[in-house]
Amino acid sequence: MVRNFSKFNFLKKKIQKIRFDFLKLIYEGDKYHIGGSLSCLDILVCIFYLKIVNLKKKSRNLLILSKGHALGILYAILLDKKLIKKKKYNILLKKNKIGGQLDKFNVKYVDWNTGSLGHSIGVCIGFALANPNKKIFTVIGDAEIDEGSVWEAMFFISEKKINNIHIIIDRNKLSASSFIEKKEVLDKKILNQLHFDIYKFNGHSIKKIYYYIKNIYKNNKSTIAILNTIKGNGIKEFENNLKFSHGQPEKELLELIFNKNNIDYEKRH
Repeated sequence: MVRNFSKFNFLKKKIQKIRFDFLKLIYEGDKYHIGGSLSCLDILVCIFYLKIVNLKKKSRNLLILSKGHALGILYAILLDKKLIKKKKYNILLKKNKIGGQLDKFNVKYVDWNTGSLGHSIGVCIGFALANPNKKIFTVIGDAEIDEGSVWEAMFFISEKKINNIHIIIDRNKLSASSFIEKKEVLDKKILNQLHFDIYKFNGHSIKKIYYYIKNIYKNNKSTIAILNTIKGNGIKEFENNLKFSHGQPEKELLELIFNKNNIDYEKRH
């Protein structure tokens, strides 16, 4: 338990660091979607820093970030891990190679571009069949599950009993413009009819994320994990605030948040 406590403490500190590294990028002028990025921050940090997807290994497990608007978190992680230099990152920005979503192959650590909504699980099927010894992850938003292609892909995985795909749904209950409810669609009575192990838990609980990941390695079955999250999590000014689905905060607000949390910040030179 001491070892786990040490891991949880490390992850908690890393999540806080990446959260403010991400906000610093926005303060420097980079345009990212705050709400949906912060809601999936915890799961992405756990995946990368527990080395479930070990970016330094060629034979690593694969991840498709179907929530492409959360690419700012991915870049903050790559910068923190020193897998991309800030100089190169700045050049990509200037050349307009980093867009509003993860839609271009500019970094070798991006396994697939976001593309149109609903396509990632289908791409995961191809990855899974080609790499039966790897685990294939995708992180999708709860608004995305309206796409028929999502269900077609899940039915295919279930029917063919493909056992190495792990679908993580960021259930923040907010689309880009409105509050959403999907009680019937995500009802376990429906999902339990599929050939998946189904999980549902607090997506901001490091402990629960950790044990979900640990359980993946105990069995040989694909999973659907429904993570109950808060859009804009960790910053009260942004939490469940539709304004920051797309909108960018004023520098004065960011400076207030940095100062309140004793975070050093400076503009890009």
